[in-house]
Amino acid sequence: MLCPIDANGRFTSEVPEYEKMHIKEADVLIMDQLKKSARLVRKDSILHSYPFCWRSDTPLIYRAIPSWFVAVESFKDKIVENNKQTYWVPTWVKEKRFHNWLIDARDWCISRNRFWGTPIPLWVSDDYEEIVCVGSIEELYQLSGVKVDNLHRQFVDHITIPSKCGKGTLRRVDEVLVRTYFYKYI
Repeated sequence: MLCPIDANGRFTSEVPEYEKMHIKEADVLIMDQLKKSARLVRKDSILHSYPFCWRSDTPLIYRAIPSWFVAVESFKDKIVENNKQTYWVPTWVKEKRFHNWLIDARDWCISRNRFWGTPIPLWVSDDYEEIVCVGSIEELYQLSGVKVDNLHRQFVDHITIPSKCGKGTLRRVDEVLVRTYFYKYI
């Protein structure tokens, strides 16, 4: 997938005329180029709300990034059936709100590109053909030989696992989980 914008909001070498230029700074130059080449149909300003980062108060830039998904649709029938066996308080949640949510469940993006958060416990080869999901501190120790008692990024990001398929060294993916309650990691 083509995404010629880096993590700092600057054009990459895929757009050589504007390489290393912030996309907002390039707006005027791009409009001028379109006008000169007679490809600009109309240039106008529209007042609208725009998403801003709540921490830094800077504009957000939408760009294509890799994400990790749980294939919920592949086991949706099983969770709907299990919900029927679950005791709910209040009882109407079982047949209405939660049931309806399960019936409409779609594949779920569980990853975020943040520094903070619960690390996704996946170690992968460079080509992503070998993926190891680590289920516990003990399993991480068995696979890596490194003993930890804290699963925050600064304690696990440096840990590598030797490939069992001849793929070299497996490294933890950079992403963190979107919701920590979704995941049991001890």
